[in-house]
Amino acid sequence: PANTIFQLDGETITTFRQPSGNANGLGTDGDGLLLAAEHGNRRVSRTTADGSVVSVADSYEGMRLNSPNDVAVADDGTIYFSDPPYGISGGQQELSFNGVFRVSPAGDLTAEWEGARSSRPNGLVLSLDASWLYVADTASGAVQAHQVGADGALGDPQAFATTQGSPDGMALDGHGNLYVTTAAGVEVFDPAGQRWGTIAFPEQPANCGFGGADRTVLYVTARTGLYRVQMVVPGR
Repeated sequence: PANTIFQLDGETITTFRQPSGNANGLGTDGDGLLLAAEHGNRRVSRTTADGSVVSVADSYEGMRLNSPNDVAVADDGTIYFSDPPYGISGGQQELSFNGVFRVSPAGDLTAEWEGARSSRPNGLVLSLDASWLYVADTASGAVQAHQVGADGALGDPQAFATTQGSPDGMALDGHGNLYVTTAAGVEVFDPAGQRWGTIAFPEQPANCGFGGADRTVLYVTARTGLYRVQMVVPGR
């Protein structure tokens, strides 16, 4: 809502980009360049090395995207992103579905999962071996898993885990445990989808990611605050 991307460097927080197109989920490509799912501009963008911002995807079959929410990037450069309608009104939606898209390394855009308009695909993250893509559906409270084919295409969704409500952004650690921000906090599931437990926060979390020199710090965005938790198992 503040239309800003911030940058944390040590203990210092600065503004990286403003306006940000109401950017939500962020990621980096193989060159370390920032990818942003922009609600306001209804696109996925890339910030190039010289600081300019270019579109990666903004329309599908001649229709504008809904409001891209989160991104995940495979080692070969394939980009996956979720596209719910959170950033637009009902009258602005041109697509007949809320789904998950794939951008190939060559730049081709494919709709990989076309969910009903009642679905809310949100956070997403690839498994350790990139053979599965986990997708949080905020509307159902569940995390679904799509098998990733050799060409990057996604299989039909399979049930993976049921959260305590409103799953949002996600992260994965080096043991394959899935961290899901929900109404309860950060719920942690083992690779089989069984819940380890929940990390509580003063505010409802919206997203999370690992950082730090050894990637053992879990950073969590939660409404008005940025939090960090020292973990034992490092992030992927």
